[in-house]
Amino acid sequence: MWRLDEVLKATKGTLLRVEKETFTGISTDSRTITNGELFVPITGKTFDAHMFLLDAYERSNGGTICEKEREALCVTLKGTIILVEDAAQALLDLAQYRLQTTGGTRIAITGSNGKTTTKEMLVDMARRAFAVHCNEKNYNNLIGVSRSILSIEGKPEFCIFELGTNSRGEIGQLTRAIGPDISLITNINPSHLEGLGDIEGVLEEKLDLFRLTKEGGKIFINADDPYILPRYKDKNHTAFTYGMENNASFRLTVEENLGWEGVVFTLHFPGDRVRSKTNLLGRHNLSNILAASSIAYSIGVKPALIKESVEDFSSYAMRFRPFISSKGYTIVDDSYNANPSSVEWAIKTLLELPAAGKRMVILGDMRELGAKSGHYHRELGRVLSGSAIPVIALIGEEVKETFAELGNERSQLFDDKDRLIDFIKGKAKKGDIILVKGSRASKMEEIVEALK
Repeated sequence: MWRLDEVLKATKGTLLRVEKETFTGISTDSRTITNGELFVPITGKTFDAHMFLLDAYERSNGGTICEKEREALCVTLKGTIILVEDAAQALLDLAQYRLQTTGGTRIAITGSNGKTTTKEMLVDMARRAFAVHCNEKNYNNLIGVSRSILSIEGKPEFCIFELGTNSRGEIGQLTRAIGPDISLITNINPSHLEGLGDIEGVLEEKLDLFRLTKEGGKIFINADDPYILPRYKDKNHTAFTYGMENNASFRLTVEENLGWEGVVFTLHFPGDRVRSKTNLLGRHNLSNILAASSIAYSIGVKPALIKESVEDFSSYAMRFRPFISSKGYTIVDDSYNANPSSVEWAIKTLLELPAAGKRMVILGDMRELGAKSGHYHRELGRVLSGSAIPVIALIGEEVKETFAELGNERSQLFDDKDRLIDFIKGKAKKGDIILVKGSRASKMEEIVEALK
C-alpha cells in the first residue's frame, strides 16, 4: 500500500490532480495493471508508455505519474496525476524509498560475465540459512531492479541484486538506489561497448559498484582479473579477494576433472575448507562458484550448506548446457548471449572436454561492440584458426570478419539458418559435439531446437 504523501516524498513530484490518496501498488504495464495501482509510464527506445495513460486508468481507477514534458496528455485524464522530470528515475526513487523500509543486508553483484549465475548460486546458498529476496532471472536494469524491489514482501534478512548496464551511469544509479552493504564484480571484459566505449569504459562503469557501496561495507575482488585489483584502491571498505590463479582470501583448487560429469574441487575459506563437486562445465563456472561461496561464507552460511548447494545446482537453459540429440550427437546450448571473452571461454571449454567424434561450432554475431566490433570478430577468427576444430559454421553480418580471417577451408558462412542447419545435419554424426553460441539478437536457440 502506498500513500500519496509517500509517493510525493519519494519522487519529489508535483501534484497536478488528486482523486485517490492511497494506491494498492505500483505498475509499469498498462496491460496488467490492477485496481487501485499507480501507473508509472516508462519511455523506451521503441515505445512511450505515456500513450497508454488512459488505458491504465480505465483498468486501475487509480492514478499515474507523468513526465512534465508530457503534461498535455493529462488534460482530460481522470485519477490522481503526479508530474515528475523522468518517469524511469521516479520508479527507481520509489524502489529506493521502499527498500529503506525493509531493513536487512543488501548485496549487489555486477560484471561483464557470470553475474546471473553467481547471483543465482548465492541466492540458493543463502536461502538454505536465511530469508532472501532477489531480482529474478536477469532482470538487472533500472526497470527490472526497481520492479524487484517494489515486489519485496515482509522483512527478508538479505536482498541480493544483480546489476547490469549497457550505457554509462546505470551502475551508479542502481547502486545509489540499493545502497549495498556487500558488493562483488565478477570480471571486466569487452561487452556493451556501444554504450561504454572501450574496456576502460567498462571498468570505470563497473567500479562504481565498489565506490558507492556503503562506507565500511564489504567488497569482493576477483584476484584473477587483470583489471580490477590493480585499479581499485580503497580505504573505505573491508576488501576480500577470491581467486584460483593468484593468492587470495578465498580460493578454489581443482582436485579432479571428470569431463562431462563436472569437476571435484576444494573451497578454501579463512579458517575452513570444504571439498565439493559441480556438474557445471568450464573454468569460468568454477570462478562463479568461488565468487558466490565467498560471499555466502562471509554472511554466515555454513560450509556444509555451501557444499550442498553447489552439488545441487544445475546449469540454466542456454548457458553451456549439453544434451544428446535424437541422432546421437551432443549439442552444447550456449545460445543465451555472447561477447568476446564468453565465446573464447566456451571454445576453450569445448576443446577441453572429451569427444568420441569431432568437435563443431556454430557461431552468430557478437553484438553491441561498437567501433571495435570488427577487431573482436577478427580476433575470434584468429582464435578459431589456432584451434583444432574441423567444422565451423558462421551466421550473421558481424561474423563476416571472422570468416575473412578463417577462409573456407574449415569454415562456412551462411545468411540463412535453414541452410546452416542442413549443412550441420549433413556433417554431424553420433559422438560429435556441437557448440552453439551467439548474441541474444541472433536467436541462436532456433538452431539448437532444429538440431535436436
